[in-house]
Amino acid sequence: MMIVTNPMKKVSDIMTDNLNNGNPKLKNVDPRKLVVLMELIKKAEGKSIDELLPLIISTNKKLQEQNLTFTKDESEIMIDILTKNLSPKEKAQFNMLRKLMLK
Repeated sequence: MMIVTNPMKKVSDIMTDNLNNGNPKLKNVDPRKLVVLMELIKKAEGKSIDELLPLIISTNKKLQEQNLTFTKDESEIMIDILTKNLSPKEKAQFNMLRKLMLK
């Protein structure tokens, strides 16, 4: 998976770069999902793990209301982008919580 990143960029800029550079995993994403994903990324900017989880849950509810779900690839991209600026410790915590949620 190729995620275009630059440590000095904001998370929303990373998402835009991925869209503009033709990330193959984003190429065929339903435009409605992209809108929801961009909203999530903008809201998540600078948030802690404790603040990210409720945003992700509310985003999933919003998708369900539109009878949409993220594919595994779409979810991976979303998580990669959202956790890009987290410290290694925060990433580990996030991944642990994510695994618990998937059980």
